[in-house]
Amino acid sequence: MKQPDGSWDPFDDYVLDFAIERMRAGERAAIVTLAEIEGSSPRPLGAQMAVAEGGAWVGYLSGGCIERAVAEEAVDAIRSGRSRRVRYGRGSRYIDISLPCGSAIELVFDVDVPLARLKAIDGRLRHRQAAVMEVPVAGPAVEGSTGPAAFLRRTYLPRRRLVIFGLGPVAVQLTRVAAAAGLEVALHTPDDATAAAAGTHARGNAEAALRGIDGRSAIVFAFHDHDREERLLPGALATEAFYIGAMGSRTTQTKRLDTLRHKGFDEAQLGRIHGPAGLLDHARSASDLAVSIVAQVVAAAREGEERAAAMEIMPASAPAGRRGEVGDTAEARL
Repeated sequence: MKQPDGSWDPFDDYVLDFAIERMRAGERAAIVTLAEIEGSSPRPLGAQMAVAEGGAWVGYLSGGCIERAVAEEAVDAIRSGRSRRVRYGRGSRYIDISLPCGSAIELVFDVDVPLARLKAIDGRLRHRQAAVMEVPVAGPAVEGSTGPAAFLRRTYLPRRRLVIFGLGPVAVQLTRVAAAAGLEVALHTPDDATAAAAGTHARGNAEAALRGIDGRSAIVFAFHDHDREERLLPGALATEAFYIGAMGSRTTQTKRLDTLRHKGFDEAQLGRIHGPAGLLDHARSASDLAVSIVAQVVAAAREGEERAAAMEIMPASAPAGRRGEVGDTAEARL
């Protein structure tokens, strides 16, 4: 993802947009995928880097100890015109590159990535739809691999999104902390000063925003005047948001839930509301409370992500049905 100054964040989790830009400019690129882990790894199966022929890269596959070497290997693979599989750590031919705890990883350097496939995946994600890439990890087309042809089914989920309704310092700090944590952020506020402080994250009509919230979105109500949230909470409960949080004391939360019970909401629905929002009790500053809330949002997001984005090594002969869709998502194969 590009930063505000137009440069690329070298340690972003999502790398395909970087590869797309470089390939559109006429530069060749490789997608490097973590295909096997032996022992421990700071990065999950399916983690990726994108490396351009000129040596620039985005993404990370370790705690920072192998990225430069991986970029050099990727450039060599691009220039050779052949995809390859390379081992790092224990048992690797690169004895000068070690990984923590004696572990090992195997990376696939794919140099035959169709731009159209990357654009298809990126387009789905921009419309907040999941997508799947099939990465060849073994077979005749992958130099250095053994065994029959196989691929890694790599799932991409839309970015986590935090939608904030509120005003004042906590609302503003939430936008900053959430953006720094890599979330897509939108703030809906009736207060001009809050909107000005939030800058580009500020948005308009709150009711319209609720209609566009999906299962990769979290909602936080950051009002000190809790009457302002009363008209919005029923709409929030009607969404698929994976997290709903609201500021206030425990007494405020009790009153909030009682009000919603009188409106006909059941206990399962009310149980979705985290109140007081955040992991810290009695946070005394806007920044502390914002960090506490974003941490709770990220923890809630991770509960469902491991299952939704599970990576799977499959033989190339797998039935088409198993290689088809993930939920309602269309597949994009490489």
